[in-house]
Amino acid sequence: MTSINLVSPVGNGHTYSVRFREPLVIEPKSSVYLNFAKFKRNSSIYFSQDQTLQIILKSVLPAVLPETTGTKNTILENDGIITIPAINPDTGLTGYTPKQLENTIAVLLGGDSEAEPESFGMRKNTDGSPSQLFLYEPIFELSNNKTINIGFYKDYQLLDISSAITMSATNRIQADTTTAGILYQSNTSYTDAEFYDSYAVSDQHYDFSFASELGDSTENHNIIQMRTNKTIGEQQGGIWFGLTSSEIMAAQANTGGNTNWTGYHTAANDVFTYGTSSLRTPVAGATIRTIPALYKPNETGSVSRAEVDNKAEAVSYVPQCYLGIEITGSNHPTDPNTLVLWRGGNKTATRFNALTKPASVINSMKRIWSTPLANLLNGSDPNNTKVSLAFQSYWAEGFSAIGRDKLEFRVYNMINSNFISQSNLIYDSLNSIRWLSYSFFQQSAASGTADEKAQKANSQIPFNVMCSAQLKDHGWEEIKMSGFIKTGANSPTGNATNLKPITLVQQYEIKCSPELARFLGVNVSEGMNPNMSESTAQRITKTDADQHTDESYSVFIKNLPIKAYKNIQSKAMSSGGNIQAAGYSQPILHDIPTPYSDSKTINSGSGDIIVGTFQPSIKKTLDLDNNRQVLNSLDVEIRDIETNEIAEGLSGSVINFTIQKGND
Repeated sequence: MTSINLVSPVGNGHTYSVRFREPLVIEPKSSVYLNFAKFKRNSSIYFSQDQTLQIILKSVLPAVLPETTGTKNTILENDGIITIPAINPDTGLTGYTPKQLENTIAVLLGGDSEAEPESFGMRKNTDGSPSQLFLYEPIFELSNNKTINIGFYKDYQLLDISSAITMSATNRIQADTTTAGILYQSNTSYTDAEFYDSYAVSDQHYDFSFASELGDSTENHNIIQMRTNKTIGEQQGGIWFGLTSSEIMAAQANTGGNTNWTGYHTAANDVFTYGTSSLRTPVAGATIRTIPALYKPNETGSVSRAEVDNKAEAVSYVPQCYLGIEITGSNHPTDPNTLVLWRGGNKTATRFNALTKPASVINSMKRIWSTPLANLLNGSDPNNTKVSLAFQSYWAEGFSAIGRDKLEFRVYNMINSNFISQSNLIYDSLNSIRWLSYSFFQQSAASGTADEKAQKANSQIPFNVMCSAQLKDHGWEEIKMSGFIKTGANSPTGNATNLKPITLVQQYEIKCSPELARFLGVNVSEGMNPNMSESTAQRITKTDADQHTDESYSVFIKNLPIKAYKNIQSKAMSSGGNIQAAGYSQPILHDIPTPYSDSKTINSGSGDIIVGTFQPSIKKTLDLDNNRQVLNSLDVEIRDIETNEIAEGLSGSVINFTIQKGND
């Protein structure tokens, strides 16, 4: 019986030879068994070959390209696949620290803003310009050096999208043409009428995709803040905030018989223009649009010109939109100085139906909630207090297996408050009505002319802000929101078009190649929502990424006549697959499953060293079936048990085994 203890050189625990001063004699028909093994490895992460990571988009808006609506909006070049090199690009050597790997993946996904020229990673088009995915940033957190995070989040600061919509103090309620952010404005010439004129429509679309919850105000990026330009004591006429759609306004203006949009406006009065004096005047020379129709509260169909001319009733009519927030003035016949919330929908008989798509019929505005403004004052003087509110949409659990598949909204009282909290929440639609399902945003764009189909595809991101008021000098002093311009130089990418539209990703998955998946513990992630801040966005997380507790090895003694059989993972036979010649014999002394499962970490001064040991619970003896053999050295290789690649992460090892004579 011969006991042998093989100790690796410092820094190389995976491939080494040990020479003996005296010959090692192995008698015929001997056997061998492992006593114990000890392994040291640094905290670096090693891959035997280049790894891949694929971003799989499961749900995006718009679902098709507005330019060619028969083409799915896939967004990503190269099928969303990035290649993580086995050689660390920062060091030129094999092995990554957890933060080096996280940073390499983040750069491959999102690019490097400090590079010359700036790179965009996966978020680029084939010409190198930023792509539609530019709304999303890859996660990279420096706070924990031992944790790896992989995923996307929405960077509100990156968007640079705060805007203000104000109104002019002259020319009745004409929008201020010097204010950025207006797509259409009023040029109404009426002087005394007390009906709503929608004096401005934003050029930005409200970004409803954020998944913010109540909490820290810095995380609530899907907030629209608004403040009236009159104090409660000064306000006589109504002031209105609404969500409309510039795409549908454009569709209304199509010449000829636009049969694909007749579901939105059914009656002749629904294209209500007040003659030619109240056409929307575009700020930047765009096509003129007509005013949205006015409706009697909770009734069906828009009002006629004669009804509008009856000024006593017209003061109670409200503009057509998906959602409205009304601040009534002192002249309201039934509810003066009141906050009223309205919801657009399709009314048939006594049933008020939720909208199923942006182009659904809105033939009624339903009053859903109200409260006197006095309830919002918190002791403030109404003669010195302007109404200040915040609106927030959010995704909630719906009625299907999709998960968060319905959009709800909240309204907050911001009088005497500069932050969002539970204390100033005054309305939550989740508690009373169902607002919009996710299917609402998936409107089909399969029919119509090329322009009509493009409008339908674009309306899958539908919301523009509409400002309305009843009297001269009344309106909004300020409106700030998170949003974006869809196309052109002012879009987030600077080059968005109908062929490469700004895109909202509602859900995506991450698929990892086998070796990366084994390290992360994830082959394909669950569906993840990137519309959150970096601190809350869903992601793949590998904690204690420097511990490597999932590694397993095979110990080879190359010049011992051991015969053990194995195959490798890449040539394993799947169920129903073809039989492959994947198994072969190798001089494997012993397989070592997860030696670091009960490991300890030593700080060596140049980085953490992880130490793991393995001792078989049952002695496994291998017959050598040999003739007499004399050796001057033994050659050791330690390989990954699944891939059979050299375990280059090992910085040290000790292999202790016994050779037993055949007649022992």
